[in-house]
This record gives sequence, structure tokens and C-alpha cells, in this order.
Amino acid sequence: MDILALHLSPNQGGTSDVMLDCFAQGVEKAGAKMLRFSVAGRQVEPCRGCGSCNSSGQCVIKDDLAEFYPTLAGARNIVVATSLYFYDVPAKGKALIDRSQALWARRYVLNLKEALKPDGRGFLLALGATRGKNLFIPVGLSIRYFFDALGLPKTFDTLFLPGLEKPGDLTQRPDLVDSLREAGQAFGRQVAEGRAERA
Repeated sequence: MDILALHLSPNQGGTSDVMLDCFAQGVEKAGAKMLRFSVAGRQVEPCRGCGSCNSSGQCVIKDDLAEFYPTLAGARNIVVATSLYFYDVPAKGKALIDRSQALWARRYVLNLKEALKPDGRGFLLALGATRGKNLFIPVGLSIRYFFDALGLPKTFDTLFLPGLEKPGDLTQRPDLVDSLREAGQAFGRQVAEGRAERA
């Protein structure tokens, strides 16, 4: 796996799924391999705020996210794809972000510096039905500090698509489909080049 793709929207086959599919086509064309994890159809409980991870670096909740932690913690390159609910990540996706508190604790409480990935890369794909000028500000901040908890740089690439609601809204826009594929190809190429440099 070169890239971990996190689909944080609750619906399978929705517009954000199509968005990520288009991006993935570009990644594949660049010769990079992507693993996809979706919160849709999975049991992802919200953070309880119990503080247990501050002493162990582990989350005590046993759900579908529990066995995924090693993959999340080890990912060097991450793409987040999400629709927006009230200007931010939907609740189930936000639960995954909140549960990264365990990984944050490993870095900032337990001082496990091996969790740092300064050469890692992040990408945020987000879409919303409206077109307000501030539409993507909250989600950008959420993902910035999510990436920080994962040890990735706080700076990352973005592609924001306003005015989209139904899957057909995107598939009927070949210009946007092309933009997504091109962005995926560029990101995949950067990741593949980084992999070659480390080899």
C-alpha cells in the first residue's frame, strides 16, 4: 500500500464515493497502490473521552476501528474524501477523526517520536451541495489537525467541489472528473517518486 484512502461519508455509492473513484483512477495510472477504508457500513463508535489512551497509546473501544489502528498509524500517505454536513465531516467520519486521539497521545503524551512522518503526504477531497465562500474552511481545519495527530505535515493538497449533491451532479461534469483524475495522478506520481527515493 502506497496510499491510504479514508472515505468519511456515511453513504456507499454516493457523490463522495464517485469523487474518490475518479481520484483513484489517477492514482492507479501513476503506478501507486491505494488501500480504501470507508466508515460506511462499519461500526465506528465515538470517542468516550475516557483518557485511557493517555497512558497506553491504545483506544479501549472494541469496534471495527480497533483492528484498523495499525494501518492508520503506519500510513505515510493519506487521502481523505468526504461530503460535508453542516460545513464539516459527517458524524461517523468525525468519530474516526476523534478516535485518532490515541495516536495523538502516542506523540504528544507518551513522546513516541517514531510516529512522526515528516516526508508523508496528505490530500483532502471534499464536496458540498452549497456554494458559500466559507464552505470548506471548517473541514480544512479538522483535517489539518487530524493529519497532525497521524504524524503527517499540517500542510496538504486539497480539491474542493462545491455545488454537488447527487452522484449524477458529478458524473455530468466531465471537467470535474478530469480534474479529479489529474489530481490523483499527480499525487500518485509524487508518492511513487518518494517510494523510489526511500528504496
